[in-house]
Amino acid sequence: MRKESRLYRTSKWLHKYPGLILLLFFAWMSISGVILNHPKLLTNLSVPQWLVPKHYHPDNWNRRTLKGIVYIGEGRDTLIAYGNQGVYRSTDRGMSFSPFMTGDFPTAAWKKRTNHLFFDSERRLLLSATNGGLLKYDFNSSAWRKVPLPDASVPILKIVRTENRLVLATKSGFYVAPLGLNPHFEKRVPERATEEEHVSMIRVFLELHDGSIWGVPGKLLWDAMGIIMLFLCVSAFYIWYYPKKWKWRYKRSKRQAQPSDKKNRRFFFRYHNTLGWYASFVLVVIVFTGTFLRPPLMLVITGAELPKSYYPAIHDSNPWKGKIRNAFYDSARQRIVLDCTDGIWTGASAGEPFRKETLPVRIFAMGATVFEEEKPGVWLVGSFGGLERFEPETNEVRSVMQSKSPSQPGRPASTLVGGYIVSPDGDEYIVGHYKGISDTKENRKTDLFVMPEQIRRHYRMPLWNFLFELHNGRLFKGVVGSFYMLIIPLGGIFGLLILLSGIFDYWYLKLVGKKNRNHEAEE
Repeated sequence: MRKESRLYRTSKWLHKYPGLILLLFFAWMSISGVILNHPKLLTNLSVPQWLVPKHYHPDNWNRRTLKGIVYIGEGRDTLIAYGNQGVYRSTDRGMSFSPFMTGDFPTAAWKKRTNHLFFDSERRLLLSATNGGLLKYDFNSSAWRKVPLPDASVPILKIVRTENRLVLATKSGFYVAPLGLNPHFEKRVPERATEEEHVSMIRVFLELHDGSIWGVPGKLLWDAMGIIMLFLCVSAFYIWYYPKKWKWRYKRSKRQAQPSDKKNRRFFFRYHNTLGWYASFVLVVIVFTGTFLRPPLMLVITGAELPKSYYPAIHDSNPWKGKIRNAFYDSARQRIVLDCTDGIWTGASAGEPFRKETLPVRIFAMGATVFEEEKPGVWLVGSFGGLERFEPETNEVRSVMQSKSPSQPGRPASTLVGGYIVSPDGDEYIVGHYKGISDTKENRKTDLFVMPEQIRRHYRMPLWNFLFELHNGRLFKGVVGSFYMLIIPLGGIFGLLILLSGIFDYWYLKLVGKKNRNHEAEE
């Protein structure tokens, strides 16, 4: 009995003091987690610059402020830069830029993020693929006009031109139209020649973490668990703080706790135990999976797979749902190439089923940020793992800039590639996520394609991204430096200890209380 009592005291200490220290951590994780589960509610909301830590402020076109450049006009003096802050035009070869977002162009920080720009010089057709949908530039009125699509305001990832069609790639399928000045798009969901036999463990952990593995009902249940987690934080503070407050008040003024105060504490204590026990299993799943979704523990599950027969998700009729990340047209083989969360898929746009292919090029976990045909038979594939040229016919890979070995799938390159630019003179430039524009030898360039001061002054971060950075701990990088990477792993480990010790305490008290009642009945 004494050994059990010592074990209980240890468990009680683990549940109480680490829990009190991490109250704010679990409160912000629960609030941000519930809100992040519903991104569509946040598309028009953003955070002003003064609330965003300085290491997020754009500098030299970094943080995907610049994803690419399109040259228009014969003299190559006029160019359009596009990226997360929208579209900007220069008429002096990039020495100065001005906003190019008139007409129907989205104004919300999230919706105006421009993923691709397409220009057909022969037809004078300029299209912009944004998170707020597809826009076409009217050269007569000098304004952008929204292009109607079968689904309203679906983020467009890429505009792909085939031999005679325009294909808009979204996360879950295509919109297809004949090539022309006024395209009318139809929705297409291409078939897959084979079903995936395995699911990546990163995907399994991510969908278990947010509840999406069981669709909308799963996300709503996980939302309820997040609200319970917030209640556990509030009730834990009340249970601990108010008895101390009563003692301090009694010492100062001899005032005792009121019956209503004691009633409130009994309420919080009762439901802290009851709701904590009922939600404990799901909360353990949420905390455990979240602990492995950030480096360094993410390296443990990177590359691992689960047989699909053991994957407990609700079946979706669309095999592409939420999987497409990038696309381009391979003119040499007349096929569309897709970068997806479950690998590379290729297929003709005319309805032929897509087949999975294996590339000898490493694409970092977040997907390809540069994915295009440089010329027939040569692909450019870039990600946070580096930038490489690939020739499918010979299977030859040539590094454009430093890249980590494929044997290190979880480690990024020294420059996180976010974009790629080729000047009219043939000079190549990389747009790094952190350093901005640099040459292929990773030397930073600040006198080329000068970022307008307006981007820096009027920067706003989409609320969803702000909460996501808070949720994964990166928001504190400016305060704790590289130690921010330990926030989630350490918080997760202590969170599991707090939950497991709480489960033990709950059942220990229940069993001991039952034993004592039986003992009293026997006497």
